[in-house]
Amino acid sequence: MNLTKLFEIQKELDEAIIKKKGLEGKDLLQERILALLVELGECANEWRGFKFWSENNSPKPPQYNWRVSEDGLNKEWIPEWGYESYPLLEEYVDCLHFFLSIGISIGHTDFEAWEYSNTKDETKQFLAVFGQIDNIKITFEDKDNIEPDDCVVYEAAFAHFLALGKMLGFTWGEIEQAYLQKNEINHKRQETGY
Repeated sequence: MNLTKLFEIQKELDEAIIKKKGLEGKDLLQERILALLVELGECANEWRGFKFWSENNSPKPPQYNWRVSEDGLNKEWIPEWGYESYPLLEEYVDCLHFFLSIGISIGHTDFEAWEYSNTKDETKQFLAVFGQIDNIKITFEDKDNIEPDDCVVYEAAFAHFLALGKMLGFTWGEIEQAYLQKNEINHKRQETGY
């Protein structure tokens, strides 16, 4: 898992957005936290596992980027080819963008991420991530001076989030590839006035 690379890529996107929108010098941490909460809600909604009232409580399956095999007779897919569509992974990666952005905004991008989960239940893990994000909000709300110990709260939230990705069945390779694809889309959106 190479988070350093992703932090660098996210920083470029954040800087481009801030410059384009004229937000230099503005503290956007609370907006980033709210955006993360919204995206995590969208991820849970796409996962659907908590929807006990619904006949359909499974995520939409991925649509693979199939290619014709060398013999020309079959279609094949390998993970490096990515997905045409994978809504659950796409929502998860939207959350990753904001987790990285929050780390950048608090000046905490140099750490080894660890995964934390004391449950095998995705619903409980989603709730744990929501709670950990709330801890970030409380810890950094109206704070002018960030202490190194404060960043443990961010690391814990990120760790719970990474564990959630594993519980949802994603590999780090899939997550990284989907992040890079979405980052490219996000840059294009800024160029076209999104």
